[in-house]
Amino acid sequence: MASNVPSPASLATVVVVAWNGADLIRPCLDALAAQAHTGQFETWVIDNASTDGTPAVVAMHPVAPRLITLETNLGFAGAAELAVRDATTPFVVLLNQDARPEPGWLAALMAPLTTLNSRGVGAVTSKVLFADDGRINNTAVVVGPDGYGHDRGFGEPDDGRYADAEDVFAFSGTAAAVRVVAAREVGSFDPSFFLYYEDTDLSWRLQLAGWRIRYEPRAVVRHLHAASSDISSASFAFHNERNRLLMLVKCAPALLAVKEVLRFIAITVLIPGRRIAGVKIPREHQFRTSVRLHVLRSFAQQLPSTLAKRRAMTSVARRPRAEVARSLGQATAPPPSAR
Repeated sequence: MASNVPSPASLATVVVVAWNGADLIRPCLDALAAQAHTGQFETWVIDNASTDGTPAVVAMHPVAPRLITLETNLGFAGAAELAVRDATTPFVVLLNQDARPEPGWLAALMAPLTTLNSRGVGAVTSKVLFADDGRINNTAVVVGPDGYGHDRGFGEPDDGRYADAEDVFAFSGTAAAVRVVAAREVGSFDPSFFLYYEDTDLSWRLQLAGWRIRYEPRAVVRHLHAASSDISSASFAFHNERNRLLMLVKCAPALLAVKEVLRFIAITVLIPGRRIAGVKIPREHQFRTSVRLHVLRSFAQQLPSTLAKRRAMTSVARRPRAEVARSLGQATAPPPSAR
């Protein structure tokens, strides 16, 4: 399983979550090999039960990462939770298999967590650019007043408009560093999410506990957007909608969570009648009644455990839910009180 020996002096564990990425993982590991101070970090590849020979490609790579092969696919959320749980380093750095970090990426990403003024920083997110045209893919995650997450700067030119390091609402799991003690304090990544919103959910809980999320523009990654998943699929629509509702129940003020759950139910009920009446309904999967009913069934099944997680979060929170929610819809987040 493990093809290298962890160094006790390592500062961070860089974790690449892989799934059927035999054609993607080698360039990703090549880019990690080009990082400065490679002796200060361990490299793990957590393979989510790939069937395309990805583990064999990883095992032959000169980086000699620690290869963790899972018998079942735990999704990005489950693999990230495993990494935070098992890491022996102070920080875990997550990197998509379809991402290609530039040579100075890791040093820049770690700086906000390791400098003298890093106290209170729970996570750092990268500047993620589209690999094909250099435009912006993500410079943090912005959460709207309805709880939907959006990539900040998506599709915009990289012309200096996001050149300043700053506090943001949420990091993107595409390429981010997380302080292990902070993640464990708030319950880590939620494996029940499987994929999508697991990064925003953890960011929200970190903020409730008084931790800050930083954006570091010098940490640049080139990303083959959606190379590892199909964002037009029914699976994407299901996880995107369900996990948003679960996140709101866990993190948001009660009124906002109830409002958005009821709104989702109301739209689900109204869609068939509107179709019969001849109203044009978008064709995307999130507007299909079968997908929305699947969301509601799964949400109802997970509601009791999610409410328990909400209560557990309340016990470690240092900021009121209403205070954190005031950042919804803003491009940047005001810093919380000093820890």
